[in-house]
Amino acid sequence: MLKQYFTVELEKYLGCLWGLALGDAMGMPTEFLTPEEIASRFGGKVQELREPLVSHPRAGCPAGAVTDDTGQAIALAKALITYQRLTPELVANALVQWAIEVDAFGKGFLGPSTAYALKALQKGATPAEAGRQGKTNGGAVRIAPVALVFSDNWQLLMEQTAIACLPTHGTTLAISAAAAVSAAIAAALVPGASVEDVLKAARLGAVAGRDYGYPCWTPLLERRLDLALEIISRYAERADQIRALYELIGVDMTVTESVITALALVAVTGGEPMPAIIEAVNMGGDTDTIAAIAGAICGALRGSRAFDVTLVSQVERVNSLDCKKLAIELLELRKTYMQRYSF
Repeated sequence: MLKQYFTVELEKYLGCLWGLALGDAMGMPTEFLTPEEIASRFGGKVQELREPLVSHPRAGCPAGAVTDDTGQAIALAKALITYQRLTPELVANALVQWAIEVDAFGKGFLGPSTAYALKALQKGATPAEAGRQGKTNGGAVRIAPVALVFSDNWQLLMEQTAIACLPTHGTTLAISAAAAVSAAIAAALVPGASVEDVLKAARLGAVAGRDYGYPCWTPLLERRLDLALEIISRYAERADQIRALYELIGVDMTVTESVITALALVAVTGGEPMPAIIEAVNMGGDTDTIAAIAGAICGALRGSRAFDVTLVSQVERVNSLDCKKLAIELLELRKTYMQRYSF
């Protein structure tokens, strides 16, 4: 079965999942630190898998361990593979069950919107009620499996993206951010796609995503992306572009910062996953999420051959992941939808 899937499609699917997991794992020990603290505490630029320091909230995690970012994405992927299409109830159940299995509540490894919503769901709130306050980036970072399955149908892609967000990140802001990421990944899967194609799709996704969810005040994310791209165009050197993103766009878990910075990193690094991940890991702030989003998009664009396989293998071993199997199952589901809807 594996031999029939050694194709460009599989390389892109695998690259997307590898980019997500590797970015998450490499960013795990540097999360919550400033760029200066990262350089000082780790002896320079982090370019490999490292253990968090003893003073870090994730102290005790082994080098290569992923966080809730990858965990939630895999939970969504498994729900999709089992049921073929998401509903708010399926997403809510998948996330609550995942949180229980990994003791996410006890370990404190959940973002604020997700933690609040999952506790509300456990107390009997409906998915629509639980996610009304979610404005952070948890919906955007777990959206890759949805993009991989529904990349050929814009309407389904947007609808399923919104549903995947609703139980924890049900605001127009959070869904707009997730839609920007899912649209970027979908565009990156197209053979011959360029960085410009990916960013154009992200912009369209940000606009379309605002048709879903509970209204909230927010800068328009497509305009925010325009601003980020204009800012980096002022500088010739990558280091200056990275510093400008940190200072002028930001690296916090709010989507107006982290998701836009992740998208801008795709441009800064020419869509190459390893440089995008490494730059994100050393930027400070919500490093694991920024690196996971940038890694997933760039991985879908360039494919699995663009990765350091030694690093990826360590992440899979430490977390008992089989990304190739998951990629094949998601690719098969996508082909099922292609046949059903004659994409």
